[in-house]
Amino acid sequence: MFEELLELYKTKAEEIDRDRKEAQAMIMLVSAIDRMSKDLDSKKSDVELLGRLIDQVDRLSKEVSDLKSQLRTRQARSSATAVSGPGEGRALDNHARSLIDIMAEKPGRYTTSELVDILGLNKTTVISVMKRALELDPKHVKMSQGKRRKLYLAYVSDEDAQRAESSSGAGESDRMKLELMAMT
Repeated sequence: MFEELLELYKTKAEEIDRDRKEAQAMIMLVSAIDRMSKDLDSKKSDVELLGRLIDQVDRLSKEVSDLKSQLRTRQARSSATAVSGPGEGRALDNHARSLIDIMAEKPGRYTTSELVDILGLNKTTVISVMKRALELDPKHVKMSQGKRRKLYLAYVSDEDAQRAESSSGAGESDRMKLELMAMT
């Protein structure tokens, strides 16, 4: 009988030991899954943080580019006023030259509102500067009018200017000058 009790005790001990090992394995499995979940969450937040940082860098680079452009314009304007001395005609010429330089450096089609931001002048003065730029360099500076009397100014390279010169007449530029005079 003692042997039977010993056998029963051994089997019960083995069963309890097996249950304990299974419970430990389950606890380790749950803790491993929990750790993996936390790692994934931290990686997800890292990716979101990187995305936000990239967006901020893009926005800041655009702001830096705008500030550089404004700084160049202000420097050109201050050097133009220092050279020109008194007189609005000279200042207007200097603004027009700096506008032509900016447009040559960064070609494109500019609206009056964009030029107000770039030059830092009021809208009436910008329209006068646009007219003066057209008078100073009619070969490269082209003006057009869009819907609702919106003015556009564009810089045309030499080869584009030659193509446009051969295809268009002088009547359109005269009409544009008359419309500009009526606007100011």
